[in-house]
Amino acid sequence: MSVAPTITKREDRRETILDVARECFLAEGFAATSMSTIAARLGGSKGTLYNYFKSKEELFAAMMQRTCAELQATLFDVGPEAGDTEAKLAHFARGFLNHLMTPEAIAIQRVVVSESERFPELGRVFYESGPKIVLGRIGAYLEELMAAGRLRRTDPIVAAQHFKDLAISGVYWPHMWGVAAAPTPAQFDQQVTRAVDTFLRAYAP
Repeated sequence: MSVAPTITKREDRRETILDVARECFLAEGFAATSMSTIAARLGGSKGTLYNYFKSKEELFAAMMQRTCAELQATLFDVGPEAGDTEAKLAHFARGFLNHLMTPEAIAIQRVVVSESERFPELGRVFYESGPKIVLGRIGAYLEELMAAGRLRRTDPIVAAQHFKDLAISGVYWPHMWGVAAAPTPAQFDQQVTRAVDTFLRAYAP
């Protein structure tokens, strides 16, 4: 028997578990979701589920890591040439908005915010599996621009945080709170242009 089909089957099963877990977490919240609930949805035993993930926290972290990987693929695997700073930053800003404004990303954020007080570890898992990784990679790119003299020298991670906040400013949180609809394509373009322009002006060398 070939090893490859066995590995593929296990990877496929893992992806199915993550899909079902995401549905449970987003529909019922972190606290109300148990490993038994997920196992029942999968149609298997809880013991089988524990063969893949040792705890609910580990399962949530894996779900977040996959979500983060999807965002990173959008942000970093394609886009303008490295030399075109303005276009590259616009690509990043658009990627942030495209991802963070999706119903799934909004729902994950709401789960983390609503349950972090009871489960402080949840916030740490969310941050380290998602935002910390993305901000680190954006910061590394900004550090390259600083070294090349295209941006003024400062803490690149702080600059990455400022850039991300500018990209979502005035759009993300009103939508999260349910007081504003998602931006139209024209508003989306204006948001990206303003964010990049403001950032470049603030960090001009």
